[in-house]
Amino acid sequence: MYKRAPSIESSAEKLSATLPPLLIEAERVAATVFQGAHGRRHVGQGDEFWQYRHYSPGDSPRKIDWRRSAKSDPNSENAGIFIRQKEWESAQSLWLWNDTAPGMDWASDKKLVTKKHRASVLSLALAQLLIRGGEKVALAGAGTPPSNSRKNLHTIAQQLENQNLERKNNEGKHPEYELPQGHRFAQNAAVVCFSDFLTPLSEQKQVFANLAHKNLRVWLVQVLDPAEMNLPYTGRVKFQQPDGDGELLHSDVESIRDLYIDRIRAHNKDLSRLVKKWGWNHILHTTDKSPESTLLTLYRSISERQNASTQTRGESPNDTVSEAETSGGNVGSEHA
Repeated sequence: MYKRAPSIESSAEKLSATLPPLLIEAERVAATVFQGAHGRRHVGQGDEFWQYRHYSPGDSPRKIDWRRSAKSDPNSENAGIFIRQKEWESAQSLWLWNDTAPGMDWASDKKLVTKKHRASVLSLALAQLLIRGGEKVALAGAGTPPSNSRKNLHTIAQQLENQNLERKNNEGKHPEYELPQGHRFAQNAAVVCFSDFLTPLSEQKQVFANLAHKNLRVWLVQVLDPAEMNLPYTGRVKFQQPDGDGELLHSDVESIRDLYIDRIRAHNKDLSRLVKKWGWNHILHTTDKSPESTLLTLYRSISERQNASTQTRGESPNDTVSEAETSGGNVGSEHA
């Protein structure tokens, strides 16, 4: 008696049931972005053929593809001598750092995800895209080295979930670092930091300066709740500290809204200016927006910077990439 083979759908459902929910969501986001970024390969020193281009003065004769050049029709536009370009395959090591401070576990509406959840999805989806491109990725502080294996995605997903559990189990037992100041990064490493970056700039400045001394390539992804941008509340409102240690009761929130918005915008502009002097990148994302657009902006920026640093060491970095600048938004502040 023959047993009926399981369908592809049932096999897929069984497989997905074993994956962390965070990884499933991140894979969906990454798959959408991958379609938009597909084909963005880089010329370099790899072994895989990419394309032909015409010979230019200064090119090494050793790069000429004489067979392709001999086949060219002298009477057509494709006549001439051709260079065989290869795809860039030089693996890079990139570290992901996710803020685990209590303030990241907040959402202003039940319809919105927490800042921590969105940051985790973005970091895991980014890891998937980078690993597809052959780059080595690791979660800072997790104790595992960078790897470009598919299994590493499951490892990072589990580490992100463990970070959340560890922080909740140890609340009140040790201080939470809101900035990547306790991690050791190698010289010239690439680091992507996910946080709301609402710590006063006076505290962030010294941490960033210490990282800058290591010549790191850094991307700051500022994840904010929309309520932190525009203070939509009215009337009498009680504000509570994320760690539960203090609260503030205001009788008329509307009277301070304009002042709050000015302050939050000023904070974010100062943050952008602060990191730009080191050639770092600042990207703003709010949890009421789709994660795909932010991920695509981030992935393209990393791909371009990683490729440039591999081919031309020592050049000055590109300008800061800010989603806020392209969308018209510009926020950032301390917690209310």
